Amino acid sequence: MLDAQAQQDAGPARSRASAAPRVALVSGFWGQNIGNAFFNIGGKWILEQLFGENNVAFVQDQPGYRTFHNQLRGNPANDIEYLRLLDVDYIVLQGPLLTVGYPHLWENTFAALARKGTKIILLGAAFFKFREEEYAAARAFLQRYPPALISTRDSRSYEVLRSWGLDVPLYDGLDSAYFVPKAFAPLRTTDQEYLAFTFDRYPEPTIALDAPAETSGIRFDFDGRSWCLQTPRLVSALAHRSKVQAYLGHLLDRRRLPREIAGRMVIRAEHRFNPHMTYKIYQHPNAMASDEPWTYFTLYANARMTLSDRVHACVATLAYGNPAMLFTPSPRAALFERVGCGDIRQRPVQLDLGYLEEQRQQQLTWLRAHV
Repeated sequence: MLDAQAQQDAGPARSRASAAPRVALVSGFWGQNIGNAFFNIGGKWILEQLFGENNVAFVQDQPGYRTFHNQLRGNPANDIEYLRLLDVDYIVLQGPLLTVGYPHLWENTFAALARKGTKIILLGAAFFKFREEEYAAARAFLQRYPPALISTRDSRSYEVLRSWGLDVPLYDGLDSAYFVPKAFAPLRTTDQEYLAFTFDRYPEPTIALDAPAETSGIRFDFDGRSWCLQTPRLVSALAHRSKVQAYLGHLLDRRRLPREIAGRMVIRAEHRFNPHMTYKIYQHPNAMASDEPWTYFTLYANARMTLSDRVHACVATLAYGNPAMLFTPSPRAALFERVGCGDIRQRPVQLDLGYLEEQRQQQLTWLRAHV
């Protein structure tokens, strides 16, 4: 007969065989980029369809992902790396995690989890900068710690991974934030229509309606009006240099931006709540910021149109059926091409929700067949 300690040690292993799989969904850093929450919450809904509602739990991401930290240095020296202690069947990572820092942040954790038999899932995964050094680092690490499956969030990442011939099930999938409307039904706002302008790094454009044809700038038609958008040169130049200089540019931006355009209120959201740089967040009228994501879902679900330099502000807007336009040179915008919105930098685009639902269901079908 086993003694009490032996029974306690054997208990979890013995019950695991008949229990539903336990799944840890890596998440967090919502305060420094609320867009992380968008694909975290969408991803949790996906996993609940595969493993059951009570079998998926959030767990905090590696601390080395904090803003301005050099990921090549790994996690802080005294960090416990709590993730390696988990007793789970699957650990799920999401987002543009295939970076040069990926091995440095995850080597110890994956080694410890592999010894326990924990399987790794990469869901809505992508590269960050799409550069050769990134490809080399990610390829070597994926070969060393092959995941149980990879579902990408853009076809560009999928094609790179497919070309490597990895012995891993691979799917050309969606960003998990496209599943947010499945997970959250937003509140309704009053009948006053508004526009959502969300600009973090790059400056909000100066907008003129029905400007003369010779006026320079980005042009598009919306709701029967001609829109002309111009970007302030100095502030834009600083933003393209670095994130730090972008914040300096916000200090130098002395424009008086309008409270409304074309008879609609403009709401200016901020995706970076922490650090709470009040001078930046509340510099212009009708500002808002939150350290939780559900307020943003309601914001974008009710917006007549979103203009933003934040990828996931546009993803959420599109997923709830509204038009959005993106203002960033980031290659991570490849996730819009995956859903037929590749022109999102040229004009406001709108997603065919019927097509989106077809793509969501196809991804779920593939995932169910491979977990």
